[in-house]
This record gives sequence, structure tokens and C-alpha cells, in this order.
Amino acid sequence: MEINGIPLLSYEQVLETIEGKENHLLLGNGFNYGLGIKTGYSQIFEKMIENNHGIYKDIADLVEKCNYDLELFIGELENDIAVNNVFLKKYVNNKVKMDFMQATHEIVKAELKNIYAEKNEGVFLLLKNFTNFFTLNYDSLLYILLLNYKSDNELGDEAIAIQPTLKFIEDDLNLQHNSIYDEIKKIRNGSLTISPDTVNNPTNTPIDRVTKGTFVAIINQYSKSNNKNWKTKEIEQVVKHILKEEKQNQVLEAVDDGAQYRLFRDEEEFVFDIESKTQNLFFLHGAFHIYQDGKSIKKITQQSDKALYDKLESILNNEEQEIVCVFQSENKLEAIQENEYLKKCYDKLGELSGNIVILGSALSDNDNHIFDQINKSSIENVFISTRKLTEQVTENAKNKFPEKTIAFFNTDTISYEITND
Repeated sequence: MEINGIPLLSYEQVLETIEGKENHLLLGNGFNYGLGIKTGYSQIFEKMIENNHGIYKDIADLVEKCNYDLELFIGELENDIAVNNVFLKKYVNNKVKMDFMQATHEIVKAELKNIYAEKNEGVFLLLKNFTNFFTLNYDSLLYILLLNYKSDNELGDEAIAIQPTLKFIEDDLNLQHNSIYDEIKKIRNGSLTISPDTVNNPTNTPIDRVTKGTFVAIINQYSKSNNKNWKTKEIEQVVKHILKEEKQNQVLEAVDDGAQYRLFRDEEEFVFDIESKTQNLFFLHGAFHIYQDGKSIKKITQQSDKALYDKLESILNNEEQEIVCVFQSENKLEAIQENEYLKKCYDKLGELSGNIVILGSALSDNDNHIFDQINKSSIENVFISTRKLTEQVTENAKNKFPEKTIAFFNTDTISYEITND
């Protein structure tokens, strides 16, 4: 399919086209939806109503009137407060922002299981193609997802070192079950031939690409056909560890958000290095875990929710500190230019070359500053996700990227499953 000379590809075609080339990824809110995490502004305000016993319900019409623009919404509330009541104005400002961040964090946290669900394990096949990662979202979902594919060496103190090594587990299983691990591993790697008609659920997919359930079914059938007498529980245990080993081998070579460890006055801090040449993860509109402290820009690293909320509240009430987030929908570029971290992220867009994949963005006008910067860069090809290719959609894209070669890909073809059974 093609409209105005712009083709509509499948997700698989995009991955095949960009493989082995210089690529960059730009994520919008639609990416979260694809992983089952609904962080649209309407869902966030619904969560705010739920968390605050409905106090926002009484002003739901105002929220819609402001088009879910947080700064505009806060401004409308402040207009009803006496000019000289500075305390109440500040309280309302901080309260609404805090409620907004808490609601977003709770939505992401509640659905984190979806990130690591078996159906999403194939998201690595997408992420491994990119040199730089950009997001328009405030939440730290992309950061959490990328950390999942950092090597243990890179994670340092964040890595869990109390589990027995995979090599120890292999030896133990082989000793207990007569080389069961080695034999099943050979099947997984295709070293042993398994005829499709011996499997309960026939598949033409290579064995190392089938899902856990299909793999267990294959091994069960193999055990019966070859009189191995392996129990299903034993097979599931071995398969679990083989898949765990494969997942550990799925490592992104470099994930760097630009934050460097600092020890200051006996406090551990992560401070963003504005001069970093290795940073490849950029929050274009800021994020809840990034804040300005005087001249330094720092990262919140506490892991408990209480610590996070306490820190956010402390920052909001500190005249010297500020959450680095562009909450407004208008004049975003002005806010970006006033912050060193945001300006660095924005400038990086203008330095790109090769291909960029835009996933989960409707190319709204309030993000024109982002698209203008991409258009000024040396990027050659722009791949954009869409639910439906229309004249209006293609014309909008041509207006955003008049100097680039554009291709769309169908959102409905995106699957983060390794394979289908």
C-alpha cells in the first residue's frame, strides 16, 4: 500500500530494512500502550481522581478544556486565588504536579510485569538496532526497559550476585538427570533434528525461536519418542534455565543516560555530565527522576516508592531545586533552551545521521520543535508508526519532514513476541 508516494510497511519489514545500519529511536506515548502501560493524560487524571478521593472529579471539565495541559490547568486554578496569596498558589502548583507524577508512577509500576512478560521478550529485537534512544515521555519506562538488557558488568552494584551461576546449575542438572541439560540445549540450538509431525503444535519456526510453551511440548514429545523418561517438571526446570541464559545473552552494548556517580558530603549522588560523549539515552522533555539542584542536574535513585515521593515533595518545596519536566504543551522549546540537560538532548537530535524510527507519536504540532530538529539533521530516512495510512497522515508527515525520505509502518503489525505458536 502507498499514499502520496509514501509506502506502508510492516514492523518486520522495518526491522529487516534497518538491520546493520546507523539507527536511532524516538518514542512517544504509544510505545507505552504497546507494552500494556496506558500513560495517556486522560488515564493519568483518572488515576489522580482515584488517588485523591475524587477532588479532581469536580474540575474534570476544566482539565478537558485545558486539553490536559498541566501547566495551563494549574494556571487556571491559580487565577481563582488572590494575587497576594503566594503560599496558596505555590501549594496548588506543587500539589497538582505531585499528584500527576505519583499517578503516572503508579500506572507504570502496576504494569511493570507486562514489560517482562513472555509476550514482550521480543522487544529486544527492536532495541538492539539502535545507537541512540530518545523519548518524549516523562516516565522512566524506557530507562527501566533498557536496564533490563544491560550486562551485569555495567549494572555494577545493581546486579544481583546471590544466585548460583548458570554453569553451576547446568552441572547440577546434568548430574541429577543424566545429561538432560546438555541434550535439551542441543535441541534448542538445532543440533538434533526434531520432525515437526512429532510435535503436538506443529511449527515451521526454528526451535531456538519458539516460545516457552511450545519448546516444553517439543521436549516432552522428544522424551516420549526416545524413551528418556524425563518428567515434565524436570523438563520445565531445564527449559527455564536455558531461556534465562538466552535472556542474559541479550545485552545492549552501551546504555548510558549520562549520569555519573558522585560522593558528596557522604551522600551518594548521580549527577548528569553535560559534557558526556557516551550518553545515548535522552529524555527530550525531562522525566520525574531528573531534577535541577542549583547548577547541577541530578537523578533520583531511591528504589522504594516512599523514598521517591518524599524526594519529589522535597524538591518541589525547595527553592533551589526543580523537577526537570516540560509540563506545558505550548512554548516547549523555550523551556528546553533554559535547561542544560534538555538543551543537550535537543541538540543531539540535530547531530544525527542514518535512520530514525518514530514509534508511538501522532506527530502533533506541539512537538514541532522536535520534528524541526530532526529535519535539520543529517537523518536520511524516517520510519513512522501509524494505525491507519491516510492522505491527511501522509501530508502531515511530509510537512514535518520535507527534506527526508519517509515510510510508515502499521502499528497493528507490531509484536514483541519472539514468535507465534
